[in-house]
Amino acid sequence: MIFHYKKWHCLHPTPINGTLFNTLLSGVSKFTRLFTAEKTQKIISYLLIFCFAVSLLFLFHPDSPFAAEKIQKQQKDSGEKKIHITADRLIAEGNSNNAEFIGNVRAIQETTVITSEKLKIFYKKDSSGIKDNSKGDESIKEIIATGNVKILFDDKIAETQQAVYTTETRVLVLNGPDSKVTSGKNTISGSKITFFRDDGRVKVEGSGNRRVEAFFESGGKGL
Repeated sequence: MIFHYKKWHCLHPTPINGTLFNTLLSGVSKFTRLFTAEKTQKIISYLLIFCFAVSLLFLFHPDSPFAAEKIQKQQKDSGEKKIHITADRLIAEGNSNNAEFIGNVRAIQETTVITSEKLKIFYKKDSSGIKDNSKGDESIKEIIATGNVKILFDDKIAETQQAVYTTETRVLVLNGPDSKVTSGKNTISGSKITFFRDDGRVKVEGSGNRRVEAFFESGGKGL
């Protein structure tokens, strides 16, 4: 076997002009600074994206206080509002779907206040047939107040002998010959007054010799 060796000749460096050397050095320095700045900017961008992602996970995690506050607000907006009722007596049978409060009844839910001699509440039942009162008025089907009924709601005062409120349709019906609703200086009266609370409509009916009456403050020159 024959090995061939090649002789390498080293070239001696040739002196470079000082101005040319300085120009080359300056160019390399600028390139290095530019590369370093771009690399640093990318690193900062990646860090910002990472921090943003972590913050999103923290905000929407079920154990986050912010998530808990959002759930509480949604529950409040969805109608989970407690009703506080006081009375002299309460009658409720275990197998029935209603409860009756008797004597000096006062029921409060936020800004709505009902006072009457009696107040009967009919509950909805869950799929197991067991009454569930833990969901506030979502578990209530109907409320019937009788005897000297007075209701404060939506900046109005309603007076009647019987009031029936259906939670699903949000319809309030006042029954009795002396039924009356006052709003400021305006008053309407009749034997039956129906409030459609979703759209604000009011229907007033008379019966027999009892006709519908209304008193309005016209202001200005009036009619």
